[in-house]
This record gives sequence, structure tokens and C-alpha cells, in this order.
Amino acid sequence: MIQRLERRKTENIGVSKGPTSNTITDRTYRRLVRLIESRQIRPGEVLEERRWAERLRVSRTPLRAALSRLQGEGMLVRLSNGLPAVREVSSSEFLELLHLRKLLEPEATELAVGRLPLEQLEAARHSIIGLIKASLRSNEQHWLLDDQIHDMIAERCPNRSLGNLIVWLRRRARMCNIERLPDRLVPACREHLAIVEALLTKDRKLARDAMLTHLDNIGAAFLGALVLPPNQWPNHE
Repeated sequence: MIQRLERRKTENIGVSKGPTSNTITDRTYRRLVRLIESRQIRPGEVLEERRWAERLRVSRTPLRAALSRLQGEGMLVRLSNGLPAVREVSSSEFLELLHLRKLLEPEATELAVGRLPLEQLEAARHSIIGLIKASLRSNEQHWLLDDQIHDMIAERCPNRSLGNLIVWLRRRARMCNIERLPDRLVPACREHLAIVEALLTKDRKLARDAMLTHLDNIGAAFLGALVLPPNQWPNHE
């Protein structure tokens, strides 16, 4: 299930929902986005062309084009020495992005009610319950499920501009260093489960409220992380 989600995430990595191009430049771009979003390339990390061309096994020309595209989308910045680096989102900007998500994502969730395939929702529910019950859990599994829940809502929202904006907001928020908190894994899974179950019952108000509660809890955990050092973060499990 996780492998299928990972393939799907890579194929649909851009905001555009049109046909996926398969040029070397486009493939390089999607790989870099995936590495940035999964934090394998950290915020602030410099992307030196020669090293990354060797790592991705491409020439510098498609790599340079992919880097230019990422810079144009705001994911990279140019340092004073001309080298590209992954953009860092400040705590205040993250909170601004979260505020926008709280205004938009509950609405998108309500609009998506009745538009998501039953089998997709059931598969998501099964995966969430499995992760909650698992004795060993990985953040990567949780992040893939998080993407699945939020992406499928954005994709099924009948207002395409709204759905695409939510995708952009989530992508930008990922570039904040402490956006993902270890102690949020199980609580977030339970919140995702509440969202999915509301979608399964086609309860519009419950779905909207469940999404808003989830986003509120993200904000509360984030603010707590700003006050306490990582080794003192409260364990919400």
C-alpha cells in the first residue's frame, strides 16, 4: 500500500493535474521535489550542480533546468555566491500558511464529500488503522498517508482552483524545519481517521469539523515546539 502511495505521489508531484511529461528535465524536477518534500534534502541545503548531477545520474543541462523551475516556484533561492539552496520557511510564515489552510481546507473537505471513491476511502481507513496498531511505525509511512488523505481531498474538490491552492500551501509549509513533530504521529493518524470516517458516512459538517480540528491541533503542536526544545516536546500518545 505504501509503495503504491509513493509511486502515486511521485507521478502527481506538481500542482498541475494535466498529463505528466516524461522528459529528463521533468523526471529530474519530480525527483528533486520528492527529495525536498520528504526532507532528504533539508531546508537551507545547497544544491551543487556537479554533485547532484552525479547523484541523479543526469547531465547538468536538465538538472539546471529543473533547478530553475524550482526556483521559479519558490522552493529554491539563490545565495549570494550564486548557488541554489532549498528555501527555508520561517515559523511566522508557517503559521500564516496554516491560517490559510484553516480557512480553505475544511471547505474543500466539505465540497469533496460524496466525490471520493468508496474503495479509496476504505483503503485509506485500513492503512490508518494499521499504522495506529503497528508496534513499529515509521515517519515515512505516516507522511505518505498524510499526503494521501490531504491530496485525495484536494484532487476531488470540485473547485479546482481551491484544490490547487491547497496543494501549493501544503508544499510550502513542508519547507519549515519543525513542521513535522515526532509526537504527532499517532494523534494525527486518529485525526485522519476521523476525517476519513466522516467522508465515508458523507457527513458534510462532520468532515469539515474533523479537518478543522486536525489543523488546529497541528498549530497547537507547532506552537508548543517553538516554546520547548525537541527533547522536552510533550508526548501526546
